[in-house]
Amino acid sequence: MTRTRIALAACMAAALLEAAVVSGSSGTDVAGERSVGQESHEVWIYNPAGIRPDGQYVDELLSATMREMGLSKPPMAGQFPKARVERMTVESDVLDEVNRLFYERGWSDGLPIVPPTAQRVAEMLRGADLSPDVVVATLPPMGGQATIEKIAVNAVMAGCRPVDMPLLIAATEALADPAFDLRGLATTTSPDTPMVIVSGPIVSQLGLNAGTNALGRGWRGNAVVGRALHLIVQNIGGSWPGVTDLSCLGYPGDFTMVLAENAEASPWAPFHTDLGFSKRANVVSVVGAEGTHNILGIGQGTRGFMKLVAAHLAGMDRPIRSVVVLIVAQDTAQQLAEEGWTPKSMRAFIQDNAAIPFYVYKERFIDTGMARRVPDWVHQTQSPDELIPTPLIEQMLILVSGGPGEKSMVVPGWPAGSMVSREIRLPWNWDELVEAYVPDYDR
Repeated sequence: MTRTRIALAACMAAALLEAAVVSGSSGTDVAGERSVGQESHEVWIYNPAGIRPDGQYVDELLSATMREMGLSKPPMAGQFPKARVERMTVESDVLDEVNRLFYERGWSDGLPIVPPTAQRVAEMLRGADLSPDVVVATLPPMGGQATIEKIAVNAVMAGCRPVDMPLLIAATEALADPAFDLRGLATTTSPDTPMVIVSGPIVSQLGLNAGTNALGRGWRGNAVVGRALHLIVQNIGGSWPGVTDLSCLGYPGDFTMVLAENAEASPWAPFHTDLGFSKRANVVSVVGAEGTHNILGIGQGTRGFMKLVAAHLAGMDRPIRSVVVLIVAQDTAQQLAEEGWTPKSMRAFIQDNAAIPFYVYKERFIDTGMARRVPDWVHQTQSPDELIPTPLIEQMLILVSGGPGEKSMVVPGWPAGSMVSREIRLPWNWDELVEAYVPDYDR
């Protein structure tokens, strides 16, 4: 994806808007809406659905799958004009009618969406100095192409700002990496969901919450970026609940799950430097999160806290974890650092102490057929009391986030996928975007 000037992108967006609006129509405003009568009016709406490289909409495959499964929801799956933009006649309220239509077509996460009108999509494209037709990634499970324009459409629907686009583009690219295994994650019966971890100066520039309630509600940046990414997976990639997404129980993180590193409160080097990036880099990492588990550190001391983490991991239901994220509360992190703990020594301690006797391991994993990927030496163990590392962890990620307190968190990862990181490429007018779209009180 070659870098171009934002002016070019703006011109292209304007050209798309002009093409979408009936040329020379009287009564047409800058939003692409035209009066039809006293109550009715027309609005141009962008299509958020993914298109495969062969030109087929993913919705066509999804609706065929629904017929095979005997499903009737969403009731209008695949029923839409096969075009980038659609002229829609609105009888009363555009917000209500677009939301109803998108919900019936399967393009909603269940919460109200912002209608992706021509004007809103054109404005969103200001956040990317790339041509709207540039393909960022091809997304499983149905193989829709995530173009800059399709990302922008879903970003509008989620309530994003143009300044969020660089983060979304990088996160979308990371999701498509085969190492992440989006195909498995998006279709499993497990409750796994993509979690986004953001580190670097962009955390404060976007106004992301890395302090109190870091994974909770109340901050626009965290909420809309995570929501947009899930809409991208759903609408472009074709991960539809109950059709291709077959999670038994699901997970609230399917709506949004964005974690920002609290670098100011961390006593250690920035998280992304552990991954090989420079300190000044802006980095997004994606992890297939399988729930969250609270670790209470009060009264434990640092070694006691580390033993709690190890014991918690040893009690889980998988013999191998491709990735585990330990989110350390800032007060606990300071205590650990004061006593000489580093992320490297914490990883070593966890791997040495998260263990169970072989007879328990055998009952839990070998006898149940869950130990298919474990090393041969485990199967060859003779003593029933020999301690077996549980789980074997391929990536143990440690970072500081959240507000004051000693409530840390373990996030086990999707066992078939790894964490994938990408550096976030900022457009040339980044400072202008931040100034225009991120209020001072959020920075």
